[in-house]
Amino acid sequence: MTVTTERLATREFEKSSSVDELWYTRCPVPTASGIALDLGLLRDEFATSGIVLRSIRDSEDPRVNISHFDHSLPGLFREGGNIPAIWARSEGRDTVTVALTWIDEYQAIVVRADSDIHSLADLRGRRIGLPRQDGQRVDFARAMSLRGIETGLGIAGLHLADSELVDITSDQPTFAVAAGVANGRFHELEAAALARGEVDAIYVKGAPGLGTVGTHGLRSLINLAEQDDPLLRVNNGNPRPVTVDRRTALERPDLVARYLAVLLRASHWAQGHPAEVFDIIGKEVGRSADEARAAYGSAAPRSFGLDLSDVRKRGLASQKDFLLRHGFIVRDFDVAGWINPEPLALAHELLK
Repeated sequence: MTVTTERLATREFEKSSSVDELWYTRCPVPTASGIALDLGLLRDEFATSGIVLRSIRDSEDPRVNISHFDHSLPGLFREGGNIPAIWARSEGRDTVTVALTWIDEYQAIVVRADSDIHSLADLRGRRIGLPRQDGQRVDFARAMSLRGIETGLGIAGLHLADSELVDITSDQPTFAVAAGVANGRFHELEAAALARGEVDAIYVKGAPGLGTVGTHGLRSLINLAEQDDPLLRVNNGNPRPVTVDRRTALERPDLVARYLAVLLRASHWAQGHPAEVFDIIGKEVGRSADEARAAYGSAAPRSFGLDLSDVRKRGLASQKDFLLRHGFIVRDFDVAGWINPEPLALAHELLK
């Protein structure tokens, strides 16, 4: 069922600004946006209103590209890792979170196969590699790894200070990971340092991480995706916020609701098409469908739903607190005030 302008005309929306162009971006990970884009649902939805939907990946303007991280582009919808989204809000970008998604993924602390480390407790006093990407506005790879390491050590009753964190430094083009250019090589520098014996353990995640484990013959000490407590699975990918600039949400809630309604339709489609879903995810992450299934689990096609549940909101607040505590963001903000539930409620009404 296509959401149409005529359906929305039955409600009294304020339409104080004319819109003929919208932008979108998503990370190269499993997202409802990726499903909707692959099926052509977003393009078809807005074409009925004469609105052109543009990807920031297709722009040759670096100021447009970088909006994936700093959300400086008006009329931009973003679904992706929460670290850049939280950083942008902390830096003063007037965005709102209009939905949250949660797709669990392989998250592991790994060692060499011949290592004498056999449990998380054995990491006391050992060297753990931590990526450092110079030149990034926010070093999301470092933050992501540090969160996984801190969580893993905590499960064993250890703290970060109980191990030695070793920087593994690289220079990476700012937009490379967002554009998917480097996704297949995401953990390679850390894995190489591990293979050379420069560190004793590293953190890896997703299909690229699982591929790194297979390529280098590494061994997992823990897969955080298997933890029962969802807050122990929180990281850059969980929960993933869908954000938009506040002005668009306030002036054109009809457009935001339509966008979210399409993502909901895509999530419903995914539930009934698991094989096709893993093909789509594989393309997004630069891996095969089988590797995607292994990394994100057989439940992934049933996990693309959007909501603003309490556990997802607590997960988002937990991630903000972690980033603030470790200096990845410098200005605190109220996560509850960052969330606008109205567009998602309207989207559900449209799909009734």
